Amino acid sequence: MSDQKPGAQKILLVGSRACVHVEELFARAGYYVVKVHDGVAAVERARRESLRAAVLISTGRGMDLAETALTLRDIAPSLEIIILVDRKPEEETATQTDAVFRAIPQAKILTEADLNSYLAFSKRMT
Repeated sequence: MSDQKPGAQKILLVGSRACVHVEELFARAGYYVVKVHDGVAAVERARRESLRAAVLISTGRGMDLAETALTLRDIAPSLEIIILVDRKPEEETATQTDAVFRAIPQAKILTEADLNSYLAFSKRMT
């Protein structure tokens, strides 16, 4: 993405698959997007940088979704965790998402379709 704008909050976008549309939604909402391709890289970034939120789309093979989310929460307890899922997620993804939500009840679990509304609401609240 482009250079960070002064005052822009930094979002960590974790996606092993293409997620350009999601990246653009956050950028248009005024966030600075830092993209990594897997959970291992996400954890490394979270240890080095101050982040507003981590958006998990796909976390690659090194760490699964639940492990990535829980490790990020351990590193930065105030980090907002957002998990993007399909309308009807695969059984494995649904199981991991459920485990994350039980461990981190404040985590947001959204479909891409819900993301626009969520971003508009959260920007009004800041």
